[in-house]
Amino acid sequence: MNQNVVSDGRRHVPVPAAAVFPVLLLWLFMAAAGHSSQAATLKRTELHMGTVVSITVVDHNRRQAERAVEAAFREIARIDGLLSHYRAESEVSRLNRDKVLHDPSADLAANIRKSLYYGRLSGGAFDITVQPLLELYEHAFLELERPPTGEEIRAVLRSVDYRRIVLDGGTLAIGAGQKITLGGIAKGYAVDRAMEVLGEQGVRNALVDAGGDLGTMGRYRRREWIVALRNPRDRDDYITRIAVSGQAVVTSGDYERYYDEEKTYHHIVDPRTGYSATELISVTVVAGTAFDADAVSTSVFVLGEEAGLRLIESLEGVEGLLITRDRRIIRSSGWEAYEL
Repeated sequence: MNQNVVSDGRRHVPVPAAAVFPVLLLWLFMAAAGHSSQAATLKRTELHMGTVVSITVVDHNRRQAERAVEAAFREIARIDGLLSHYRAESEVSRLNRDKVLHDPSADLAANIRKSLYYGRLSGGAFDITVQPLLELYEHAFLELERPPTGEEIRAVLRSVDYRRIVLDGGTLAIGAGQKITLGGIAKGYAVDRAMEVLGEQGVRNALVDAGGDLGTMGRYRRREWIVALRNPRDRDDYITRIAVSGQAVVTSGDYERYYDEEKTYHHIVDPRTGYSATELISVTVVAGTAFDADAVSTSVFVLGEEAGLRLIESLEGVEGLLITRDRRIIRSSGWEAYEL
């Protein structure tokens, strides 16, 4: 059986792979069982946005917790229906087909604005018009059973440029030949919205995990939520543990979806070159929102060690841990504040 690893504070303890998620491991500081005065822990898992989404709530009122979790999952499903490029009638799919969308939803508009912001901030390392390149990779590896050629990449690369996106009043438009994907930002947005819904329902202690995009509020029992960062090259080990409350933690890595055993070709493609970014193998970002952490982690992964670290250091309230291809671990200046 494949196993993942969590920590009990003294040693590594193997648990079944199904018990945790593939990017970040949640390590709950378990209180002693059998004390009825303690709040109950409710955890529910569903499939949304192409990944496993788990919501954990700690509350004395179990009925309130159940209602809140149901409302949060409805919100995630609603966002998925709008922003997924896999759903034929989503707003993103309609935009990709028609190249223009009138009166886009507030959710889509917010994601477009945030994406354009990080496109500019990263010098084009974050670019949601990368979808044609991702489709080229899928076609080449899954159907032609070979990597895309340089000529194929250069031809598709002509359509990749976030600066051609226009959001003007009630109209959203992209260029001819362009398609967008919000895969590098929409999960973070959905996590934040789920957290907001939980708060509106009276929940004060919760964690939302969408395939490794984590949002937290309050405490687990009497301390912060503790998250272990998995070793990207060893599923049975972790790099470190951090304690967070009221913040988001997002990891981007080349091991999430790749096409060759060396992970030279994977899903995090540099929009400036058309090739997968290979200087780093993992980037974890802690920020005030999952929306921002999601975009920053992708941007840093593409930018690489030096430029990526500069980006993190330039952002207030954002810290990061980078792992290079030669297995060096690089921490931003304020990272140690979270590390146990």
